[in-house]
Amino acid sequence: MSLDRPSSERIRHRRFVIVTVLLTALMGVIHQAAPAIAFQNEPAGVMPASEPTVIQPTADAQPPKTFLQWLVDASGPFGACVFLESFIMVAIIIMCIMQIRRTVFMPPDFLSEFEGKLTARDYQGAFNTAKEDESMLARLLVVGMAKLQKGPEEALAAMGELGEDENMALEHRLSWLALIATTAPMFGLLGTVQGMVKAFDEIANSSTTPKPAELAEGIQLALVTTLEGLIVAIPAMIAYSLLRNHLIRLMFDVGRNGEDFLKRLQARPAAATSGAPAS
Repeated sequence: MSLDRPSSERIRHRRFVIVTVLLTALMGVIHQAAPAIAFQNEPAGVMPASEPTVIQPTADAQPPKTFLQWLVDASGPFGACVFLESFIMVAIIIMCIMQIRRTVFMPPDFLSEFEGKLTARDYQGAFNTAKEDESMLARLLVVGMAKLQKGPEEALAAMGELGEDENMALEHRLSWLALIATTAPMFGLLGTVQGMVKAFDEIANSSTTPKPAELAEGIQLALVTTLEGLIVAIPAMIAYSLLRNHLIRLMFDVGRNGEDFLKRLQARPAAATSGAPAS
């Protein structure tokens, strides 16, 4: 019985979906057929016989625009700026995702190899391993081990200085996302103001009542550019917040692991920094 219950619930769910779709389609048919039914129910009157009219194409008739043509015409110059910012945003997000990773900051292979060198008390081998690696943790360890002869305070200070420089460089890269998140709605707002000015200009310069199509062009520009600015700004702000928090966490873990390794290296500072294996 317990196996039949999910299948029966699934069948009832499918029936509900089918009934909902059928009712929606029926309402659409009724909505489309209502004007014709109302016209047929009107009292019969004397209707002059008329020949079927043939719509002749006029010279002013224009072919319908594609979605891309409509988007370009509705966006305007400020929409083009937002479109350019969207490309920059995607490129920065992809670049930061590839760089701000735990495997890039602290590669597992490097950690296991460096840990093995320390366990075997091969301090010169550990120094060479860190020097050959290009990860963030390896560079911090190389700087700290080079300054370890002058004392642990000097080594920690050198590691902290390098860590701040690397963190600042990554923060500057992420700040472009914050800049895009700020300026994209501003470009959209400029497009909004331009569209409203264009719509009111049509009203002011028209001697008669302006056509709705002429006003709709300006209002369309106002709405589309605002929408484009928000579509770009919201993902940029979300990506900036997530990547920045992830960077802070990674830098904290790198600094903590570097300090732990440095404390273990204080037992043999000369062997770790002399450039030759200890005798």
